[in-house]
Amino acid sequence: MIFINPDSRTNKDIPNLAVAYAATLYRGRVVDLNTMPDPGNRFHDEKENDYVLSVQSRNYGHAQKIKEDIFLKQPAASVRTLKGILDIQCCYPFITFGKTLSIDIPFSDNLPFPDYSLLDSFQIFLAKWQSGEWYYPLMTSIGCPFKCTYCMSRCRVYKTRSVDNCIDELRQAQVKWNIKKFCIMDDCFNLKKGRVLEFAAKTKPLNLEWICSNGLRADLFDEEIADAIRASGCRYLSFGVETASDRILGMAQKGETIAQIEKAVSIAKPRFDSINGFFIFGLPGTTMADDIESLCFILKHGINAHLSVYVPFDKGIQIDAIFNKASSETSLDNHSSSQPDQMLRWAKWIGIRESSLPVILKYTCRLIFLIKYRPRLLPKQFLTIMRMVYAKSLSSN
Repeated sequence: MIFINPDSRTNKDIPNLAVAYAATLYRGRVVDLNTMPDPGNRFHDEKENDYVLSVQSRNYGHAQKIKEDIFLKQPAASVRTLKGILDIQCCYPFITFGKTLSIDIPFSDNLPFPDYSLLDSFQIFLAKWQSGEWYYPLMTSIGCPFKCTYCMSRCRVYKTRSVDNCIDELRQAQVKWNIKKFCIMDDCFNLKKGRVLEFAAKTKPLNLEWICSNGLRADLFDEEIADAIRASGCRYLSFGVETASDRILGMAQKGETIAQIEKAVSIAKPRFDSINGFFIFGLPGTTMADDIESLCFILKHGINAHLSVYVPFDKGIQIDAIFNKASSETSLDNHSSSQPDQMLRWAKWIGIRESSLPVILKYTCRLIFLIKYRPRLLPKQFLTIMRMVYAKSLSSN
């Protein structure tokens, strides 16, 4: 059995945990086309005819191309998609099409530690982990009970591994691979305060630097958590801010207020090397003024901003397929996880067609550059920039 991780064109430094767990259980090799994309057809060199694709929404188009390529070369081959263990990684859902390999083992201490040496990209990861350039990934829990409408991780059962089991994995990775740093990959790491404090206390003796790469809940963050995780080696963390508008937070069912987010940022800033914030332009109901306010919030608090453009799940799949020169009309077998139809109005606030998305992304990237490298720009200047973005977007129609 050969596992294939299609190219997602992002997060090259983070292995696919779902396929790593599956390969460990089945002792199968993994062709990792995300971290090591070339040569892209090297899976044909394997002396197997049983292929399992680990597909996320962000690599759906590439996965379809791989399947077609396999059948062209090996018409009798078995091609399945992986289902189970993890359903989300980095807020991107794992999806299936056609036949599946279903793994029913729940996320718990019963899972073996992932054996990343089964990935053909392992030497890349090993060198980066040992140098401290990349972070070893650790998933201590999955699921999130909150109802944020824009997030594919919402309303999912919260499941955990014991803290001791997580610490054992880190110790093993230190001994086997000499890792220097690790990152928490949980959907909602600080859901249970007592568990966070226990993790911090048991992590401290490892003398490993670590980060919270996914967005923490601001309303569940306080001084005690901040002091504990900092003392244990945490150097930077992220908050899921999304918008600086209380009105939009309410519409998105975030369950937080701007006052709570500002309090969390004020607690974190003097304690950590960097504070990241995730923001989404164009959430349903958003006006241009709302997104300008988000930019002002970033400048006011001096946080490292990660900006995204809101794209509903189904539409994102279609765009991915277009980028991969695949059919944008392909339907998904598991379409039940899609956003409601009314959320397809994501672009209405600036009146653009879907075909204009690349223009929006280009100018969003320019804004990211300005925020990161020109933080002293006044909000008035950002207003001018946003007006330019708006005008350019309309002119592309």
